Amino acid sequence: MLRLWTNGHAACGPRATARRGSGSAFALAAALALVTAALLVPRSAQADSFVRRLAERALERGMQQEARGDIAQALTSYDEAVRTDSTLGAAALRLGSLRERMGDHAEAELLYTLASALPDSSADALYARALLRTRAATNAAQERERALADLAQSVAQKPAPERLRLLGGWYVERRTWPAALAVWRALLSDAEARGDEALLREARVTLAALSWLAVDTDPVLAGATSPDWVRRSLARTARAQASAQGVRKLTP
Repeated sequence: MLRLWTNGHAACGPRATARRGSGSAFALAAALALVTAALLVPRSAQADSFVRRLAERALERGMQQEARGDIAQALTSYDEAVRTDSTLGAAALRLGSLRERMGDHAEAELLYTLASALPDSSADALYARALLRTRAATNAAQERERALADLAQSVAQKPAPERLRLLGGWYVERRTWPAALAVWRALLSDAEARGDEALLREARVTLAALSWLAVDTDPVLAGATSPDWVRRSLARTARAQASAQGVRKLTP
């Protein structure tokens, strides 16, 4: 018994105590480093990061619920995400889309407006609001103007082909030929860059028709008879491009 106690006491001697002390010192240093690192991060940044994570979890939960068809729960989750972090544009967009599907157009527009002011969701929110305003117009002419402004701003931020095509169509409906020409020229450039032959053919034919309609109003084509040699040169260049694209016969 005495031998066991002696051995145990020897194990707790100065060398063992030093080893245990060095381990404790290392653990204490590590803990202090973690605390110091946490203190160096501004409290507001820590809080913002925590709040954003909570909102993102609610958003993910809502997307899963919506995919399952559980719309009521998805609405609750999206609403939680927006209330937790109103700067999470994706959550406002999702909630707005569901509100629109339920026929609550006023609430949907408010949510799209919120998302349109946020960098990560501005273009998509403006596009969604443009479509909403055309579907839920109480004053058709006024709402159409606001929708057109939204769509043009969305395209300026995110010139996706389907949005450009819609914008071009709206300009044609309004007989705003120069604006429609500008949009279809952008679509032609996009089709050439992506090698989209179908869109390329459509853009060439549409540009030919629009060039004919816009001959007196387009700032480039209308310069053919201008006394200004610069405008005449631009007009000749535009006509040469049209001829190279095989649409000369439709261009006056």
